[in-house]
Amino acid sequence: MSPDGFAPRCLTCGTLERHRAFFTIFSALGDLTAPWSALQFSPDKAVPAGAFTMLDVSHYGGPNHLDLCAIDRPDDAYDMTIANHVLEHVPDDAAALKELDRVTRSEGAVFLSVPDLLRVTAIIEYGFAREDKHGHYRLYGPDLMDRVRAAVPAWHGIGVVATDPVTGAPDRATLFTRSDAVRGMIVRQLTQAGHRPFDAFARLS
Repeated sequence: MSPDGFAPRCLTCGTLERHRAFFTIFSALGDLTAPWSALQFSPDKAVPAGAFTMLDVSHYGGPNHLDLCAIDRPDDAYDMTIANHVLEHVPDDAAALKELDRVTRSEGAVFLSVPDLLRVTAIIEYGFAREDKHGHYRLYGPDLMDRVRAAVPAWHGIGVVATDPVTGAPDRATLFTRSDAVRGMIVRQLTQAGHRPFDAFARLS
């Protein structure tokens, strides 16, 4: 983190630390996800080019804008849905989690990350979108996993802490799936790439 409180941004490609850290996760999953279709909320540089056979991107307020709390797509439309630093921007995160589950095939996965997950001990709800907090409705703590489990009890959660290869800064993402088989494949792919995946519902660190 830079002295002014902002994550270092690459002057060439515009990536932040979390983009580069999550890029290593998507790269590790490449053999699994290459044939998949995916929906990404808000474009960022975390997803490598060619990571999916088809990538549908929702641009907030722009082309193909989709409401995360009421996704205008049919059930089981994608193999993976991706929401990096988006959940904190929606008024009803339980509805958003259920929608992510609805449009993701049971043999697929959801990729989720939120800012500063371990800065506080419990979720702080603001009650409105705070302009001084980048439009966030809440600050998440480790009890996010309790909220996820309540919204979608059938999900397995695979936590992974990845490191920005440029600055060494860590960031955490969580993958969710209904499938035991897919959970096993994700864990195997991440482990083979040198990551240390863990049960997101059992370990919140």
